[in-house]
Amino acid sequence: ETDIIMPDFVHCGSQGHVRRQIFFGPRGTVTPLHSDPYENVFCQVVGQKYLRLYPPSEAPRLYSRSDGGSLQNNSRVEPEDLLAGEDVSAFTDHFPELCKADFLDMVLEPGDMLYLPKG
Repeated sequence: ETDIIMPDFVHCGSQGHVRRQIFFGPRGTVTPLHSDPYENVFCQVVGQKYLRLYPPSEAPRLYSRSDGGSLQNNSRVEPEDLLAGEDVSAFTDHFPELCKADFLDMVLEPGDMLYLPKG
């Protein structure tokens, strides 16, 4: 913790603490469709990261896991289905509401930062 100095503004808000996480992945790494219960600042250091963002209002169409387990913030739709599904209509039978959801596609480049609000 002494290696990274946190600016005062990150301690604003009702909870007043910071959660630090760093994820490393080789080319082709995919992240499951999910929502986070906290705010994020996503920083791309090297390479590119493709993101598909859904607004919180689309949550009912994203097929969250309802088993009450630790992955309940993840969708039942697998990343491979999302990546290939639109081309081959792979998920239209099992996840028809997902096809109706509004989203935004983007690619982050080295040095880009993206603020993601809770949810």
